[in-house]
Amino acid sequence: MMNLLFLSLFLTAPAQSALPAAEKPAAAAELTMLRLYDGGLLWGSIAGHDAQTVHVQRLDNGGFVKLPWTRLDPALSEELLAKFGYVDRSGEEVFVEADRLLLNDGTDVIGLIVNRTGTELWVKTAQRTFPVPVRSLSGAATRVQAPALDVYTREELYQAELARVDLASAAALWDFAVYCERIYDFVHCVEHLDALAKLDPGFKPSEVTNALARNRGKAQNQAQLEALREIDQDRARGYFDRALSKIEAFVAANGTSGFAQDALKKKATVEKAREQKLRERASDAWHAWVSRLISAKAREPQLTHEAAVEWLEEGLEKPLVEAVTAELVRSVSATVTPEQVTRYWKERAGGRWRRASYGQGTFLLGDAEARKGLTPEDSKAAATSETDSARSELEERLQRYLAAQETVRAARAASAEGEESETETFWKDYGSTNRAQWMLAYFAEHSGDFQLRDPQFSNCPDCGGSGRREIVNAVGQQNRASQGGAQGGATGGTTQMVECPACHGIGVIRRVNYR
Repeated sequence: MMNLLFLSLFLTAPAQSALPAAEKPAAAAELTMLRLYDGGLLWGSIAGHDAQTVHVQRLDNGGFVKLPWTRLDPALSEELLAKFGYVDRSGEEVFVEADRLLLNDGTDVIGLIVNRTGTELWVKTAQRTFPVPVRSLSGAATRVQAPALDVYTREELYQAELARVDLASAAALWDFAVYCERIYDFVHCVEHLDALAKLDPGFKPSEVTNALARNRGKAQNQAQLEALREIDQDRARGYFDRALSKIEAFVAANGTSGFAQDALKKKATVEKAREQKLRERASDAWHAWVSRLISAKAREPQLTHEAAVEWLEEGLEKPLVEAVTAELVRSVSATVTPEQVTRYWKERAGGRWRRASYGQGTFLLGDAEARKGLTPEDSKAAATSETDSARSELEERLQRYLAAQETVRAARAASAEGEESETETFWKDYGSTNRAQWMLAYFAEHSGDFQLRDPQFSNCPDCGGSGRREIVNAVGQQNRASQGGAQGGATGGTTQMVECPACHGIGVIRRVNYR
């Protein structure tokens, strides 16, 4: 019965000259239908192969052709390369369950918890066993899948697997040899492949032969391959600076060898991964530190509303950039600078929308600013140039700034008269949590650092959005009946509309959407 295989080849390709007699099969090969990479078909038989090509004898004209593996249908190419033993199993890393400990400084420890005391957790890795103070943890340990060679030594992995292997089984020996290659134990891989070839010469002869040749070469270069693997591991774990240092040392030690060229290729990969990680972390850290710094400022007991606005406009930006830079230096790379952090933030792409609310303090913005966007504004003419667009944006920011300064001037005027303004009285009683939310909304909307979309409004729960409340003044009256001397009581009163004391006449609560 014919075995269907799929191979990429142009049907119109002319037959090439016959292969040398030594390369021709001794017996007739199985007839096979082959599929081309471009969808064409060819009938023939596989007469031989090597790491670069597959050798096919065509059915239509009997000629032989050597085809690059890249001409095969991708799925079939992968299948045949694995079948004939050309797949490098060392790239298929072994993973095991491990414990992940997240630390207060944003870094983590991955290993195996082997002992617990009242103050420490003892963690085992492939390099050492060491204590982690409980006070340095930011949460409970979690179970994760980690590279086996990060947690156990190569010998520990080998001995643990050896205890489960049936050394009298050719299939078990083959699987064990593959496992050894995956944990970079090339010496033991060759040992078990040799044992397999002696035990059952007919078991996967091509695969065994190719695997032996490949792993003998790797065994001779064990140190270099291990060093390259560690570089890949450091990159995957986010230890970019350490990976780059190892690359420099590797290139210096190995000169212009092929391994040195491999290391230089990895350098470009590490630098690209570091850049990507810095961009991701810059955005997340920026948002996180905005909230942290504002919350800390809002808890200052003597913070006035005027001082809060002034700090948001002039005092927050510099410590924010410094804090984000320090976090990225600690968690990603010591090479990052404040200028890079600012650039990464400005060049960020999208992100989730966040929300901050002015709450009952919406009135502190002033009537015009508080209600801005509540009703559709007249459409503005589209900017005709980048200069016009920049001028329009500057004008909008200036208007927002002047509106905020009007509130500040009113507070200063009241203070000059020896009275505490309504603004400062409200601000003092507003609470640190509410102040932090107000400050976050103000900074997001007025700093120019964030992308904004239309604000959202909800009606004041006390006045229903009218900004006014009806007050009834009840007046007790007593009336003596003119007949029968009976006494009776009656009540009457007047109503009047006053400014809502909750929203101070604004009528709405303003919320900011930003990212």
